[in-house]
Amino acid sequence: MTPTIIIQFDHPSHRANPGESLSGTYRFVDVESSEIQRVELSILWYTEGKGDEDLGVHYFELIPWEEREQKMNGGLLPPLPDDHALGGEFETILPQTPLSYYGKVLKIRWCVRVRLFLKSGRDVKTERVFVLGSVPPAQAVLD
Repeated sequence: MTPTIIIQFDHPSHRANPGESLSGTYRFVDVESSEIQRVELSILWYTEGKGDEDLGVHYFELIPWEEREQKMNGGLLPPLPDDHALGGEFETILPQTPLSYYGKVLKIRWCVRVRLFLKSGRDVKTERVFVLGSVPPAQAVLD
């Protein structure tokens, strides 16, 4: 079975403003804790469209899974609710720029990305897109 990663935001809207907190949880399905080597959590933006594609990382955390499990079992980390037992939480204050933008030639997308590295050498990645700021949609200009 291929593991599944589920990312959920604490706020029901997938929109946030610069300077606001973005928080949520991620959890793993169809995988045992003993199979996990490490987890990467990123909050980032990337561009799509014509020309070079850019990427900027706002937040990054590398989580060595065995160390995390030892800290939880030793009482150094609070336990997660049962439905998030294989997973974690995230929270960050969002930057002022770049804002999400959905133009005709260029798009700027923000996302939370979780990458799960297994001891078998396989990895699984998923991302959940959110909108930062409020930029009006692009309009065609007539000559």
